[in-house]
Amino acid sequence: MTRICIVDDEPIIGVGLKTLIGEYQRFSEIDTFTDGASALSHIMASPPDIVMTDIRMPRMDGLELCRNIQQLKLSTKVVVLSGYGDFVYAQKCMSYGVQEYLLKPITEIELFPVLDKMLAMQEATLISYTHFEQWIDQLEEAVWLMDRDHVEELLEEGKRKLFDVKTEHQQHLLVSDAVRLLHKKLNVRGAYRIEAKPLLEENALNIITYDCFQIEIRSWIGRLSEYRNHERIDVLEAAVQYIDKHLFDEELSLDKVAGKLGLTPTYFSHYFKKHTNETFVQHRMRKRIDKAKQLLAVPHFKIIDIVAEVGYESYPHFSRVFKKATGYSPTEYRGLLGIK
Repeated sequence: MTRICIVDDEPIIGVGLKTLIGEYQRFSEIDTFTDGASALSHIMASPPDIVMTDIRMPRMDGLELCRNIQQLKLSTKVVVLSGYGDFVYAQKCMSYGVQEYLLKPITEIELFPVLDKMLAMQEATLISYTHFEQWIDQLEEAVWLMDRDHVEELLEEGKRKLFDVKTEHQQHLLVSDAVRLLHKKLNVRGAYRIEAKPLLEENALNIITYDCFQIEIRSWIGRLSEYRNHERIDVLEAAVQYIDKHLFDEELSLDKVAGKLGLTPTYFSHYFKKHTNETFVQHRMRKRIDKAKQLLAVPHFKIIDIVAEVGYESYPHFSRVFKKATGYSPTEYRGLLGIK
């Protein structure tokens, strides 16, 4: 659902812009306000994708509105609307993160390309934030498991893809968010409480760089290691034990095993493949086929009974998987063993 907020103290202009943007046909909601204070309350409660604001308005002008939106660290994109006499104010708005400046009166020729650009920027921001969240999830799990190699891989990835921003201030904000989010996720697990407060407090008036962040993360692993007497959680051993115990359950899945270990499926999949050189699905199939071979070697076992015994719901499915793995159908395999 794409939303835009129009802020202009002249109602007729607000109505005209709403009609014009309606013709653009890419917004599901178009809200209008006649002063910055009312608009800000709405924006704080439910941030829109784009805000278009006039500069000179009662109660709260456009300059103050832009400053507030920047302080809130919203992903909302801002376009300033004004007349020729307000160019100096418009320049000031740019220092508050405003993306575009349009002169009144506005037609679709000027407006629509700007909306195209704003929506493209918003989409890129959302994609980037999704990547950021996924990266934090993976880093949190790697720290908790004391998987130092994977932590270093993720820190290097973050340096290349997420924290390579234009200014120190932008990096400071992003790193601060990363510390708080990672700290919160780790402490939700309980058992051992990690402290991040000193880092955030000591740097409250200074810049927290990505280098500081990397040093802090490594120190967290060190503290966890001391707390656990330098013993790592053996995820692979726990996973294999659980898989072996439930190998022949039809509902055995990667998601289920990951959930039992308290991991996300993405991380568990990566970890399992890295340490076994086979995917979870390949491992499960190999173990089931090995068991099927053992049972097929017992003459009095019926093939149809073996199907259920090794976790498959139907003979056709089992037969396809078995032939793909061995090159023979179950019946042909028995023939090779001299069993009719």
